[in-house]
Amino acid sequence: EIPCPVDSNGMFTSQIPEVAGVHVKKADETLIGIIKQTGRLVQKDQLEHSYPFCWRSDTPLIYKAVPSWFVKVEEIRDKIVENNKKTYWVPNQVKEGRFHSWLTDARDWAVSRNRFWGTPIPIWCNDDLSEVVCIGSVEELHQLSGVKVTDLHKDVVDAITIPSKTKPGEVLRRVDEVFDCWFES
Repeated sequence: EIPCPVDSNGMFTSQIPEVAGVHVKKADETLIGIIKQTGRLVQKDQLEHSYPFCWRSDTPLIYKAVPSWFVKVEEIRDKIVENNKKTYWVPNQVKEGRFHSWLTDARDWAVSRNRFWGTPIPIWCNDDLSEVVCIGSVEELHQLSGVKVTDLHKDVVDAITIPSKTKPGEVLRRVDEVFDCWFES
C-alpha cells in the first residue's frame, strides 16, 4: 500500500498526529515548527509560483499518489498497430498519421480514475486482491453474480457482488475506480 497521510478531503490523517484533521494547506506553520524543533530545518522561505486550481470550485488541487489500474499496452502494441491497419478511418489520413504514430509509441496506460461519473472498470475482487475477476460481458456478470443487469452505471453495478470461488462465504466487490475517458473512447 502506498503510504499517504492525507485523506480524500485533503486532511492529514492520524499518521501525522500533530496535524491530524488539519487541511494540508493550513498545516505549514505547525509542520515547519516541528521540523525546526527537531533541528532539521535548513531554510524557511516563501516563494511565489503558479499553483493549479480546480476549474469548478476554484480551490487548490492536491497531488497525491493513489493506486491505479494499468493496461500493459507495450505487450500488445504490435497487435494494436496491426488492428489499426484494418480499421476504416474518416478521414483516412488519421490511420497512418497521428493515431498510427501514437500507437507505435504507446506505453503502459494508467486507465483508472477516482471519479463518480464515468464507465465503471469491470473488475471485481476480494479485500486483499488475492482473487480478481475481470468481467468481459453483461452475460458473464449475470453468470457469476446471478444478477441480470441492463443499466451499467456505477451506482447500479457497485451493488452487485460475486461469490468467491476460492474462499467460500466471501464475496468479490467491484473496484471503486472508473475508466479514463480517453481510454474508453
